[in-house]
Order: sequence, then C-alpha cells, then structure tokens
Amino acid sequence: MSGGITCGGHAVTIVITYPEALLTTAQRLIADGECSIAVVVAHMACEISAERALSRAFTANGIGYLDEAVDDLLPGYNLANDRVRNLYNAVTGNEIEKQSFWQTFKESATRRNRAVHKGKVVTKAEAETSFKAAKDLVAFLK
Repeated sequence: MSGGITCGGHAVTIVITYPEALLTTAQRLIADGECSIAVVVAHMACEISAERALSRAFTANGIGYLDEAVDDLLPGYNLANDRVRNLYNAVTGNEIEKQSFWQTFKESATRRNRAVHKGKVVTKAEAETSFKAAKDLVAFLK
C-alpha cells in the first residue's frame, strides 16, 4: 500500500506494508470496542511479518529454495510456537526471546488463542497490551 503527500512542493510516496495496515486496522477495532477481533488482527500482522522475515533470511543465507518446502512443514508463522521460533532463530542468528517485548508477546499469543479457540472476551486494556506487543514485534522483524 502507498499513499502520496506533498512536502515542500515535492510529491513524497509513503509505503505502508500489509502488516502495518493490519496494525492500523487492529487499532481502529480497539477504538470501536472490537477488542477480541483486534487481537486476532494484530497477530495476523505478526505472522505475516514472521513469514516475510523467514523468507528474507532463507534468501540471505543462500537457501531460498527451502522457503516453500519449509512452509509446508510449519504449523504456521506464530513465533510463540517453539518450532517456528527455533527455526527463525537458527536462520536469522537472532534470539528473539531475549527481546524486551517477548514476554508480553507470548502472553498476547495465549490471549489470541483463547479468544479464537475458546471464545474468551478480550478487554480494552488487554487489547491495547497485545497491540503494543504486536507493533513491537512487527517493527523488530522489519
């Protein structure tokens, strides 16, 4: 996605990634009181960012040909899943679980799972915490 603005008489294009657009949607859903859905949408942004980060890492390591095969083996791209996180850490050299946002992200992933699979209603405060964790993760994965 992109949009244009004028700055000093010059057109400037601002590119908004799909994960960023999803985060904007999650923020709007929180404002509208749709907190459970907002958490799910925020985690969609995280999973898309994780998928893209893994794909970039495969290419950077000269193993881009594994991208599709690994995609078929993974349960998804939720970095709170140990298998996904371990793969991410191995191919990027990062230890994402050492990041300051990690614990909050893990709690948010649990909240998302409870909302999706058990119908747990998410409060506004919980949704805002999840949004921040998702935003931090997406920024880290850029």
